[in-house]
Amino acid sequence: MAQLLVVYESHTGNTRKMAHAVAEGARQVPGVEVALRSLNEVRTEELAGAEGIIVGAPTRNTKVPPAMEQFLGRLRQVPVTGKLGASFGSYGWSGEAPALIRSSLVAQGLLLPWVGVRAKRAPDAQALDNCRGLGESVARRLVGETS
Repeated sequence: MAQLLVVYESHTGNTRKMAHAVAEGARQVPGVEVALRSLNEVRTEELAGAEGIIVGAPTRNTKVPPAMEQFLGRLRQVPVTGKLGASFGSYGWSGEAPALIRSSLVAQGLLLPWVGVRAKRAPDAQALDNCRGLGESVARRLVGETS
């Protein structure tokens, strides 16, 4: 079974809803085991063992929140080169977090062929569908499906 880890930080519940949709989409793919973890729950062993890591956070003052920044720093201590990754997040005004997370993951050697998903405030039905699609796409790539 391919291991996919969805890690998120959420302050208002919006990014949490997105994370659940990402995991839901990934769980539709046979042969993929999906773990959904908040930043407070994720363990280093899970990061090291996962073949795919999808990370989400809200944008706070045009940046990722400090706890997510610390997580991304901690991720540098884990062998992640060549793993698949993706990013997502919610925002109120500017929405930079998914791109900042993506840049950090790419700099650490993860492969991110997806742009990621952003949702302004509470994710609507379309944003949640996009999140499910992101999770499914990453999971399909993990098991070698290209479509």
